[in-house]
Parts: sequence; C-alpha cells; structure tokens
Amino acid sequence: MTVRDFAGSPTRDSTFNLEEMTQGSCNSSSCDILNWGAAMRHLHTITPRVVHLQALEALRHCLDWKPFHESVTVDQLLNLLVLMAASCSSLFDTVRRFFPFSHQTGSLAVKANVPAFEEADLLTRRLSKALVDVASFSRRDRRRHWTAAIDTHNIPYYGEHNRYVVGGQKKQGTKWFYSYASAVLLHDQRRYTVALIMVLPHMKPHEIVRALLDQIAENGLKIKGLTADSGFDSGETFLLLQERKLAYSIPLRRKGAGANPRNQYFDGRHRLIRWIDWTTKESRRPVRTRTLLWKGRPKTMVLAFQGWSGDHAGNVHQEALRLRKLYRRRFGIETSYRQKNQAQAKTTSQDPVYRLLLEGVAYLIRQLWVMFTALIAKLSHAPPKAWIGDLTLKRMIEWLTREVTALYQEKCEIKGKTANFRLNCSS
Repeated sequence: MTVRDFAGSPTRDSTFNLEEMTQGSCNSSSCDILNWGAAMRHLHTITPRVVHLQALEALRHCLDWKPFHESVTVDQLLNLLVLMAASCSSLFDTVRRFFPFSHQTGSLAVKANVPAFEEADLLTRRLSKALVDVASFSRRDRRRHWTAAIDTHNIPYYGEHNRYVVGGQKKQGTKWFYSYASAVLLHDQRRYTVALIMVLPHMKPHEIVRALLDQIAENGLKIKGLTADSGFDSGETFLLLQERKLAYSIPLRRKGAGANPRNQYFDGRHRLIRWIDWTTKESRRPVRTRTLLWKGRPKTMVLAFQGWSGDHAGNVHQEALRLRKLYRRRFGIETSYRQKNQAQAKTTSQDPVYRLLLEGVAYLIRQLWVMFTALIAKLSHAPPKAWIGDLTLKRMIEWLTREVTALYQEKCEIKGKTANFRLNCSS
C-alpha cells in the first residue's frame, strides 16, 4: 500500500526502513522510542513487513524479555505473542503448529518472563506507555487537552473461582470474569487507547478512574474531561473529578424500584436542568452536581455534568445538550472492545498477569491499526470523518499472520505413531 505525499504524487525512496531499525541500535533498551514515533510520522508506504516489524518493536520496548536458555529466543517469543493474537489462538495450539520447540517449553519460556502478581503494576505501566508510544503523539498533541471515555470490559471465565475474578450478570454461560478498564480518546480517526488496568474484586469506581487518570498523566497526556457509563456514578467519582478540575458527563442510575430521593431525579419535564445534592455512604462527604433530565423514547436518563467552559446560566441549556451529544460518542469505546477482540489470544490460565499480557497485546495491535489509518488519512488529505477502507483491521491482522507464518511454517502432517486406538465391540 502506497500513500501519496502532500503533492499528490507517489513518493519514491521515502519508505521508512524498519528493517535496519530492527537490526540496529533500536534493539537495545537505550533506544528512544520517541524518535521511532517521529520516524513513523514520515512513513509513506505500508506493507505487511512494516506492520510486522512495528508490532515486534512495540512489544520489544514494552516487555524487555530475555531468551529462555538456548531453546527459545526473544524473537521467537515476541512472534509467538503476535501470532497468538492475530490468529486468536492459544499458546498450546500456536506452538504445536508453527514453532520448533514443544508447547511445554514455550509455556515455561513465557512464564519465565511474565512477572509475578506482586509486580503486575510494572507490566501495567509498560503496556500503557507502549500504547501511548505507538500512537506517536507530537509535541502539539501532548500540549493539547483531550476528552476521554472510560469503561470496563469483562472476559468470561469458566474455571474454578479464584481471588482475581469479578462477579457480574450472567453472560455467555458464566457469571465470573477477568475484568479490565481502559481509557480511549474521543477524537475522529484518532481513538487511541491511552490507559489500561486490571480490575480486581472490591475495586471501587473512583479507584478505577483515579488509576486510569494517573496513567494518562504519567505518560505525558493532558485530559480536560471525560465521559463514562452509569457504572461510574458514585459520589466519590464526582468528588475526584471535581478535585482535579476535570469536566465530566456521566449518567445516574436509579436506586431500586420504589420512591426514594435518587429516583425522584427522574421525574420532571423534558430537558430539565437542576442541581442535586447527596452524601456519600462511607466517607459522608457532601456531593453536588448539575444534571440534565432527558426523556427519550427508549428510556429516561439523568445526565450529571459539570466543569465545562461556558458553564454559566446564560448558555447552560446549550452546554447541557452539547454534553449529551458528547456522552453519545462514548459508545465508540464499545467499538474499540469489539476491534480489540479480533486480536484476542485465547487461554484457560488462571494467572491474572499472563491474562493482562494477552489483553495488552490485543490493544497494541489495535493501536497500530489506528495509527496506520490515521497516517493514511493525514497523507491522503481525507476529511475528518472519512472512513479509511484501504487498511481494515481484518486485513492488517491477516498481514501479521502471513508474515509470522512465513517465518515459522506449519508442518502439515500428523503422525500417529504414538496414538493407541482400541475398539470396544459388543456381541
């Protein structure tokens, strides 16, 4: 795929040489990934090899893995992760089909590099930094104040209950899940995932929001406000956002089916704007926020909002309607989950850190796709809301699969010399 330059003619000799970068100093931990991001902004030709090498470089800088004895090299481990994600397969299936070592050796090699649960925070920070590095934000982008959407995503779990899974409404045959929370920028053609954490049982909504906001700030991005679903409507969440002087647009939930102070907020005329007050249950701190009552056809919604510029009596109604439209854009984060699932490796492991790793790899692959499509849109002068169909996520994943399987070709034969078959015949 060749992207035309700003003059409109095909660019020759302008392809960023990722092969030399992979074989050179960027293999060392001292390589500046910001220079790598700057180079990506000058890329004009996208090929399967470019996509593959970009994925390897992102994982290399993120994980800093070591070879496993003399059996498994770092390149083999990274390609294993990429192929597992691209084919949505397990480690067992991928190793047995494509790699020269056994699945037991592959499993031991991965476990030797995955940190213990007590060090899971280090992997979380590295994954979030890799997501931001892949996005290749410019200096102007880092000075900009973004709007983000926050949500949680549950992966069904069918094994024995353990202390890392969270309960929830029954879905896909189970009520236990490994849960993750992420933050996505709300920007046309640049819906980058910029924060990712593992959600543990008994983590409260404001603790999730605080962890994601701290990640975003640690990676050098600025947030002016966020939107989230009604699962984050706790008073502690609103107090946290108000303390950090962040704008927000979050709907409130009903409390039970009967008449109570919270459910009274759902009564009134359409587009009613009012202040509401209550006290948090545990800390007994007063909470005050402005709300918009919206009576739509599907349901009645009470949207809490505060903190946006122009939030004065003269234009508060226009501001409230604008924030309702902003909340509707939050559903783009649901799309990011569906896209991420196209590169989600499978596992039955109970290890939460290993599962976090597979989740992070899936997000990194999606992030690469968003970065490439944004680059195509910029160089082809596409309108802000144009759909970039030259490189679909499915096509990019197929490219990754093709590149890795070309290096580690599948042995298309099955030997039955170790299999024993017994026929039980009854007279």
